[in-house]
Amino acid sequence: MNAAVLASSIGIGALIGYVTNYVAIKLLFRPYKPLKIGGFTVFPQGVIPREKEALARKVGEVVRDYILSEDEIKKIISQKEVKEEIVNFIDAKIEKILDKKVTEFMEKEEIVEKISSFIEKFVAEKFPMFASFVSGNMIKSVFDSVDFDVKVSDILNSDKTKDIIKNEIVSFLEDEVPKIFIKANIDKIVEERVSNFDEKTLEDMLFSLMKKHFSFINFAGAALGAIIGFVQYFVVTNM
Repeated sequence: MNAAVLASSIGIGALIGYVTNYVAIKLLFRPYKPLKIGGFTVFPQGVIPREKEALARKVGEVVRDYILSEDEIKKIISQKEVKEEIVNFIDAKIEKILDKKVTEFMEKEEIVEKISSFIEKFVAEKFPMFASFVSGNMIKSVFDSVDFDVKVSDILNSDKTKDIIKNEIVSFLEDEVPKIFIKANIDKIVEERVSNFDEKTLEDMLFSLMKKHFSFINFAGAALGAIIGFVQYFVVTNM
């Protein structure tokens, strides 16, 4: 057995295996555009640039069906940590609102107008026999002497009220946010974004995601080439 020939056979096999897989991976992305001479294509476009539209569509579908599906969004919002963050955020906002005066949200005349209109409609619908005795102007005159320059907390200053508001908002988010994502056609948004990536950006992105896997494929090719070189040495020397 010639050790030098065996070593060179294994080394050459490993090199061929490594280079073959390295080139094969590169050909997934390169060339970005088909190479042509005259009207003839001498080398086709890389697989991924050629199938970029299909890839973009599939990524959009995966995001819609598995990553940001209605059920997944509900699960995310229902998680204890997420709910706590939402509740803390709402708490802070409620405290700010409660610390404001009613007249900061609308003028006194507008408040009186809305209350008067509501009472007038309520009486007309629920107690029609009294409707003729209740007019908007009469109701407004009652509220003319009311001081609306008070803090919201003076009207809604109770933990129970705060809890009701928080629970309603969280419930609304759980029910409506998934629907918003569906109506927004998140798959189409993702598809459009991926389609707009240039070939180099797409290559860099996929390489950053799969760098370890591509390296493994390269070294697996080297290992397989080394084994083939080892076997080939004994086949050739024993012929």
